[in-house]
Amino acid sequence: MKTLDKKASEILRGLLALQTTKIDNTDGAYMPVHIEIIDRTDKYNHISLAHYGQQNGDAMRDPEMIIALHKESQQFVPYYYRNDYMGMEQYSVRWTEEGVLLNRRLQADHTVFANKWLRNIATQQHLL
Repeated sequence: MKTLDKKASEILRGLLALQTTKIDNTDGAYMPVHIEIIDRTDKYNHISLAHYGQQNGDAMRDPEMIIALHKESQQFVPYYYRNDYMGMEQYSVRWTEEGVLLNRRLQADHTVFANKWLRNIATQQHLL
């Protein structure tokens, strides 16, 4: 599985260190970032990172990614992407009782996007 690069990992660790679920340092110029640990297992912590918009009063993910933190290696593995405005939901990794189901190409795409997106978030939220 592909993992976040060093810079993106540093940014995500910095977001987690803020110990808040919403980061909004832009006075409305950019969408706030929401971060939450949504699941903890023996091997992984699963982290949701999202921007939210609104449509007809409903919260819309624009986008949301879920990234697993492998506890032993301390590496981040992006594996889920959702954009409600586009009607898109993608899992590139699924953990099952039988093992790991991996779509290598899609998971690599998720990682490329997450690396770029985290850099954009850091710039937009004045975290660099």
